[in-house]
Amino acid sequence: MRIAYFTDTFSPEVNGVTNTLSRMRAYLEKSGVQYAFFTPAYGAGGQAGEETAPQDGGIHRFGGLKTALSPESRLAFPRTGEIVEICNRFNPDLVHVVTELGIGYRGLKYALSRNLPLVMSYHTDYSKYLQFFHLDFCRPLLEKYLAWFYRSAHRVLAPSKHTLEQLFHKGYQNLGIWSRGIDTDTFNPRYRSRELRRRLGVDDRFVFLYVGRLSPEKGLDTLLYAITEIERRFPGRAAFVFTGGGPCAALIAQKNYPNVILTGFKTGRELSEIYASCDCFAFPSGTETFGNAPLEAMASGLPVAAIAGGGVLDFLSHGQNALLSADGDREAFTGALVTIMQDRKLRRALAERGRRTARSRAWDVIFDDLLGVYAGLIESNRNAVGSGYRDAS
Repeated sequence: MRIAYFTDTFSPEVNGVTNTLSRMRAYLEKSGVQYAFFTPAYGAGGQAGEETAPQDGGIHRFGGLKTALSPESRLAFPRTGEIVEICNRFNPDLVHVVTELGIGYRGLKYALSRNLPLVMSYHTDYSKYLQFFHLDFCRPLLEKYLAWFYRSAHRVLAPSKHTLEQLFHKGYQNLGIWSRGIDTDTFNPRYRSRELRRRLGVDDRFVFLYVGRLSPEKGLDTLLYAITEIERRFPGRAAFVFTGGGPCAALIAQKNYPNVILTGFKTGRELSEIYASCDCFAFPSGTETFGNAPLEAMASGLPVAAIAGGGVLDFLSHGQNALLSADGDREAFTGALVTIMQDRKLRRALAERGRRTARSRAWDVIFDDLLGVYAGLIESNRNAVGSGYRDAS
């Protein structure tokens, strides 16, 4: 099996999509599946027109532009001829388009030109994000583009039942689920570190953790309200650790909260230790198509307070393995954090059930199912009669 992946985000950029693709690459190598990833280059300049980065074990990178909305990202538009040349040499059995921008578009066009099976995975609810950047006026045009983009796929994979239902109601076809898993060895309570807590200056405080992009669409206004309110009610007793980066990082730093620590992006063992060394995971986002971070927190042994909306509802259940609040209800979210902070017995129960949830979502099972989807589409394509050139236009 030979699979070509086209994605507008990849390592070293840090987000849920890149984490999933890194896991996917390791799984493909272990399973003997040949792959080619077409991704942006993240050089110091990151400017359009920079030479394609050297190949790295099936990774083909293309120079792109930084964007104001996401400076850590790169928006690349590779030349069609270059994509075709590399793809023809690789000779894929199937194309998997991960994202909908410049590189994803090239993958769509290549798959159609060669009449290859085409899988697309839906990761980001862009329409819901627009309101946070005052771009709501773009919604009709964006929805039209996305509907056009996805209509050519033989299978459109959503990360959760919630997202699948949204796409179904919008008229998307050929829908399926490609869920997300968790490595419970990487995220594990054994990484709890007193030394890390000492370095962070939170040794004797109850520590809430947020991991993710620091951006308005993540509901950070709700969390910042809770930070202020909890410090008012319990001065000096709680701390809030933010791990990640984004446009709100500088704004949070400028406010000089007495109970906030910004760590920046962390990966590997550092990230594992941060998760396990905190006491509660605070996740105010209602825009998630899945929500990897709460699952990582549960695997790390943390009780979770989150929003009752989006893809997290596939694995979070109020009162069972999390406390959930309505999206935008700042008082309720703050109350959930306070309840977890004050109720040791509840914390232990939520953490224990959360660990059980995490252990049931192994990555290999998730990827096995995806390879089954690939195999079925490849076989159907080979058995198709009278196939010819298709165009997305």
